[in-house]
Order: sequence, then structure tokens, then C-alpha cells
Amino acid sequence: MSELVADYVILGGGSAGCVLAARLSEDPATAVTLLEAGPWDRNPWIHIPMGFAKLYVTKKFDWNYQTEPEPELNDRQIYWPRGRVIGGSGSVNGLVFLRGSPRDYDRWAQSGARGWSYDDCLPAFRKLETFNGPASPLRGQDGPMQIAEVPSPTPGCRAFVETCEALGFPRNADNNGEWFEGVAPNQLNVHKGRRWSPAVAYLRPALKRSNLRVETERLGVRLVFEGQRCVGVVVRRADGVEETHRARREVILSSGAIESPKMLMLSGIGDGAALQGLGIETRVHSPQIGQNLQDHMLVRYAYRTKPADTLNETMANPLKMAKMGLEWALGRRGHMTIGASEASLFARVLPGSEEPEVQFQFVNYSLDAPKGVSAAALHKQPGFTFNFCQCRPDSRGQITLRSARVEDKPRIEANYLTHPNDVRVMLEAAKLARRIAATKPFAGLIEEELAPGRHVEDDAATLAYLREAGTTVYHPCGTVRMGSDDHAPLDTQLRLRGVEGLRVVDASVFPLMPSSNIHPAVLMTAERAAEMIRAS
Repeated sequence: MSELVADYVILGGGSAGCVLAARLSEDPATAVTLLEAGPWDRNPWIHIPMGFAKLYVTKKFDWNYQTEPEPELNDRQIYWPRGRVIGGSGSVNGLVFLRGSPRDYDRWAQSGARGWSYDDCLPAFRKLETFNGPASPLRGQDGPMQIAEVPSPTPGCRAFVETCEALGFPRNADNNGEWFEGVAPNQLNVHKGRRWSPAVAYLRPALKRSNLRVETERLGVRLVFEGQRCVGVVVRRADGVEETHRARREVILSSGAIESPKMLMLSGIGDGAALQGLGIETRVHSPQIGQNLQDHMLVRYAYRTKPADTLNETMANPLKMAKMGLEWALGRRGHMTIGASEASLFARVLPGSEEPEVQFQFVNYSLDAPKGVSAAALHKQPGFTFNFCQCRPDSRGQITLRSARVEDKPRIEANYLTHPNDVRVMLEAAKLARRIAATKPFAGLIEEELAPGRHVEDDAATLAYLREAGTTVYHPCGTVRMGSDDHAPLDTQLRLRGVEGLRVVDASVFPLMPSSNIHPAVLMTAERAAEMIRAS
């Protein structure tokens, strides 16, 4: 077995790994190795914003997870795509770039993650971005990630925003600014018509440094210890040969909310009884590894509409498809520059709420999505979709090992809708969806509600539809949480308790999930982690 040495070894070349590799290698005296299970991000569809849908269908750059049968979703298994490529999910996601509520991070600090309040995190949020919009002390102007609002909203998007305003929701000038309540076109990490992923923004410029080594198609097998110190990681190459990468200073686990707890448990860090039941020797008894799993559950309401420049119309017409391709090729304009959705509404739906509980996303196409699986064809007729989810669900799930074999996927139990408050919020969100659809100018574009259909009226029928159609928004987090209490697997410097020389840096460390898309919070966490590592 070959052995290679660096100062820092980072397992996982996703969003957090790209940030860490770039920032830590800024010191020319520091040797950094980044190891990624997937390939390089050379597929052209990765860099075309609309290409996320094609990648979603092919599953080529995907871990291809499925949950266990979800008890409150009619025992359906839900497909959980996660990126398995340089850039990770940041190379295959829908590109919506939203920080969430400033209070989200204050809640992190209140829950025990001291030093992670909004005021603590704001400098890193600013550092990571160049915001191509109005100048603000809350926004960055010279960071690696290029962020901008949807440049040319479609007719449906404009109607959605105007309708939300007509219903009394404020037009938010900046959903990543002082407050996130209201409606606005989405901000995207798209630059000059191309996906501006962490691999492009952070890693590519760093590759010219001689002190940075990046190895792809290296599957993490186990962590290596000397006494209570983590000194390296064993990976398996595509040809089956195993390598050991040793770290003189630290090993940094950045494999994501599913693979990071899996790697820890395979290496003997987790619930001792569960590990011993699989024949794994317990190194550190840490029962909360894999617990505290959180995700946003999504429900779609789909509509057949009048012609309104929907993606359905374009994809059903060869001439329009050719025009769309030319618009992107010649001017980086048009449908191909948009990711998963064009606009978001953050709204309060319960009496006395202090902040929005639901996020609505306007999507400029409609489809018959199979329940809980990967993909479906667009409708041939014009159509729109609302995606809505609860911002801060109370339900909690878990990640556990299926076996002691690295090849076996872990058990994922999301436990959607197991908390009664989540049911209440989603029912109220469904009622708001109907109010939006019945209000002009949006109502003037709608011909028919396709899903759930007008036969679904009362709470019982609506809840049945939520259980039948609910799926994921692809935001798993929280499975190796940080905190000040002794039960938290990580301390607030993201160091694993009971082990020296090992940190975890990815979405698994979140004590609570942000109110919206989690990608900016992952980048912020990695920026702060890099500063902590350098300071130590």
C-alpha cells in the first residue's frame, strides 16, 4: 500500500473541500492534499446552469442514495441525489444561492454553537462572494463566488412576483440582505451564463500551486489513527488499489452530511453498541454521530398555463430548442442560464409568527414527477410549478450503517412529517399556494391545476397529497453537529471530541438547518474553518 504525506489531508472534494483546499494552500509552505471519490467536473452539462436537470436524470455524478421507507410518506423511499464529482453537490445543484434568515445563525449560537451567531458569520459570507447587485455593507464585492439575481425573469416569474405583492408580501430588494421575508427573483451562482461552482471559483485558480495535490476517484475507506490522534486516511483508487494519505497536522473530513458520519462510524467513532453489533471496534463512543438529520421536504403544485415562454414550450418545439441553444452559445442568455427556479417567496403562514415559516419557489416548467424517484418528462403543454417547503422543520432523522463494508450505502431515515408542527405548517403552505394561483396577474396565466387537482380541497385530502407527493429539496445536514455541550460530536472549532488531529467541515456540522438553500452556509462554514485551522 503506497503512502503519501501532506500537512493537511482533506477527504471530500465537494463545496467545503474546494474552499478548504484553496484557502489552506494560500500558504506556500503548507502542503495540502484533496481527495475526491468522484471524477473531475469536465462534463459540459455541469457548467450549463440548466444542465442540472440532465445530470439529475443520468445519475452519473451522483451517490444515488435512497431513504428507507418513510413512515409518514406512505412508506415511500425518497431518492436523495448528492454530488460525486469535484465540486460535489455544488457542481450539480439547482444554483439557487440564499443564506436564509439572519436569525438562523443566532439560533446556532443559542443552541450551543457559541461563536457562530450571524454577526460572527457575516464576515465570511461577505468574504466568499462578489455580489453583482446594489452595494451593501452586508454583501461581498471581491470574493470568489459570483452571485447575481436572475437577469431576465420570464413572464411567469414576473407574474409570480407581482401576485405576491398584490397579496401583501413585500418585494424584497435583497433576499441575502438585512432580512429575507418577502418575494424576489432568486439569486444564483451564475456568471456570464455559466455555473460558478466552488470548483470553478475556488479550486481552479489554486491548481497552479505546487503545494496543492488533488486526486480524484479516491473512495474513502477508513481513517488512520495512532493512539487517539488521527494521522491519515486510507482511500481506494478506481483500480482497487488502496493508498494511505498521512497528515502531519490535521485530517479534515468534508464528505457531506451522509458520507462524513458514515466514514466516522466505519472508523470506530459513533454509538458503541451499534458499532460493536456490526463488528466494528469502538474508538470513540459518540452516540450522536449520524443523529440530528434535517432536510427540507418539498411539495409541488403544478399548473397548465397559457403560452408564457415556459420551458415546456421550448423543449416541445425543435425550432425553439435550437434558438435556446444559440442564445446560450452566442450570448449566454435565455433558459439555459437558469437553474432550478426563478423566484422565491418567504412567507409567514401561522398566526403570531415572528418570521417566515415557508419558502415558495416559482419554477418555469411542469412535469409529472414520479413519487419520490429521480425524474420525469416535461409536459408538452405550457406549464408552471410551485415548489414549497417548511423553512425550519422540527422532524429529525438519522444516518446509520447498514454494514461494516464501505461499499454499502448507509441507512437514511429522514422521518419527514413525524413532528405535528411540520404537518400544520405544510397544510397552511398548501392553502397559500391556492391563494397565489387564484390571484392576478398570476391567475390570468393559469388554465388548469394539474397537481394535486381541484378535487383536493379539505385538510384531510391535502395531507393525503402531501404524503403521496412529498419529496426532498436536497438539503440534508446536521449529522455531526457542533456545540458546546458534551453530547455534541464536534466542538465549536469543528474538532471531533475524543480525537486529536481531526475536524469535520461540511453541512453535517450544522446544529440547525438554515431557512432556505444550504449551499451558502456550507461555503461560509468552510471559510471560517480555514481561518480557524490557520490560526491553530
